[in-house]
Order: sequence, then structure tokens, then C-alpha cells
Amino acid sequence: MILLNPMPYKEAILIMDSRNTPTSAVRHQPFHSAWSRLYKAGDMYLDLSLRPEGRDAVLVGQVIAEAHKPVALSVVLHGPGGSNRSPVSEYGTFRLSVQEKGDHVLEFDLGEETFLVRALEVL
Repeated sequence: MILLNPMPYKEAILIMDSRNTPTSAVRHQPFHSAWSRLYKAGDMYLDLSLRPEGRDAVLVGQVIAEAHKPVALSVVLHGPGGSNRSPVSEYGTFRLSVQEKGDHVLEFDLGEETFLVRALEVL
């Protein structure tokens, strides 16, 4: 796996993971590796969801800033078969196709800081 940004990386901090929530409190998830997670990255939050889509899965997310518009430029999902890049919309949203099972790493650039989200499992 080749990370793209030459700057030092910081780790995003996991705040919430739907896999640790009783199943009665979570939306119906027909795909056994579907999940939702919330991360803290500097002064922003990263909301991620893995969902089934046909024979593959899709990782959808949103960079959320408390006091200002998100400044994330792009996100890159690194996986067993290579990397997949997505632009971040003006609302902080992005969508990435996940075509292979295994552990993935999400890299996102917030301008002066680059964060990693490790151990994104796709089963």
C-alpha cells in the first residue's frame, strides 16, 4: 500500500462504531460487514458508512466541521487491490467503491494535516 501524501500522518480517533451497538438499535443491515463509524480528526469529524451495493460495497462519508465549511480536498481508499480516490464535495461528502474484501486504510487530507483511518474491514 502506497500512501500518497508526503506529509506526516495523524491517526483519526474512533468515537462510535455501530458494530458495538445492540442490533435492535441499529438500522437493518442485510450485508454482514455493513457498519457505520464516527471519527474525530483534528477539529473535524468523519462520518463513515460501509454499505452493500450489488456484488460490491460502497464507502460513503462526510467530513463535518463544527464552525466552518470542511476543507478536505480528496480522500483515498487503499486496499488489497490498489487505491481508489474520490473528490470531496462542497458539503464534505464523498463516495468510494470497494471491490475487494480485506483491510483497507482511508487517507484524507485536511489541508495542513493528513489523517489515516486504519482497519476498515470489508468482509
